[in-house]
Amino acid sequence: MEVVSRKYASDLEEDYAMMLRVESHHEHVLILDDHGTLRWEKDKEVRALADEIGLNDLIKSFYHLGWDKNSEQYRHLYRCLGYSLSGYWEVFYWDMNHEDADEYIPKRIDWDLKKFLQTYKNFG
Repeated sequence: MEVVSRKYASDLEEDYAMMLRVESHHEHVLILDDHGTLRWEKDKEVRALADEIGLNDLIKSFYHLGWDKNSEQYRHLYRCLGYSLSGYWEVFYWDMNHEDADEYIPKRIDWDLKKFLQTYKNFG
């Protein structure tokens, strides 16, 4: 695993360049994994909690709370899961999977994902 710059990722793929311009409001680290795949750096604790709870159940609760694919909470979860940039682009930027992708407005949030997941796990 190797940390890479956003410029490195942007230079590889035009879609990544566009996506990273939009995603410039956060500092989430990009990595090149051992298989040569560009990913958001995984938060191991978040990944373990999400695996234990189940991504489908989490997404249902996000929608129940009014958090859709254009919410920072939803996107932050996917980044912390260590999603590949290509997978992230497909989920959040490809109109075949997200017809409201062009309505996304980047926002900085002060939100503790780990605390949310731990609470969900205990009371969900």
